[in-house]
Amino acid sequence: MDPARRLAAIEVILAAPAESLPDDVLDALVSCVGAAQKTIQRRAIDALAVIAKSGDARIVDRLRRALGGDRRMRWGAAYALGQIGAGAFAMDVADALCEALSDDDGDIRWAAANLIVRLGRDYPEEIRARLIVLGADSDHNARKMALYCIRDLGFAGADLLAVLQRAVHDRDVHVRLAALAVLTRLTDASDLAAKLALECLETDSDPGVRRAAAVALGNFHINSPRAASALRNAAADNTDTSLARAARGALERLEKR
Repeated sequence: MDPARRLAAIEVILAAPAESLPDDVLDALVSCVGAAQKTIQRRAIDALAVIAKSGDARIVDRLRRALGGDRRMRWGAAYALGQIGAGAFAMDVADALCEALSDDDGDIRWAAANLIVRLGRDYPEEIRARLIVLGADSDHNARKMALYCIRDLGFAGADLLAVLQRAVHDRDVHVRLAALAVLTRLTDASDLAAKLALECLETDSDPGVRRAAAVALGNFHINSPRAASALRNAAADNTDTSLARAARGALERLEKR
């Protein structure tokens, strides 16, 4: 069936979601969650979520089986189970969501990250372990997105600091920024965390990373002459007004402590 006809058929189902679908029609609808066209995939997911919430238990079962399909099908099924929620959204979607963190499509990466954060609130230990591993993944998108998930879930610990120690020196500037986003949120920041942020402020070649490092230093409970000196130097930087502003704000926060 051509894409226009598939989309039209899905819209017919959405117009009367309470009607029970024959098995063959339901199977065809589930197959659409792996469609290459985003519009078809999203509308199929919308239809399945509505039908599942009306009480059709076949939906969740078929979507769980679809988690064994190809990459696009795995992602679509995981996302659909997330939209259904309640008992449908569980750890069996974790593999597909973690895989999606390295997707070339930024929309998919961020949608997967949002779902992983949701999953991490219900299964913190399991998701934390997966994210720590992904923080050192060979794919730069996976590393970056794992770090943002870690930030949003508020994870901490020595093993995380080891990941951050590598990440602040990552060749990808976006991974370095993600690492500093985590450091900025740490509530139990250690001397090592402060040292990592200070090194970024002093030596990183990217102005955005240096600004993020200044913000992170201002959030730490530290009393370091070296950090204060680095922040004062940054605050006096006439070539980067954003960095100077971030450094002044950091100094003000430190002086209040």
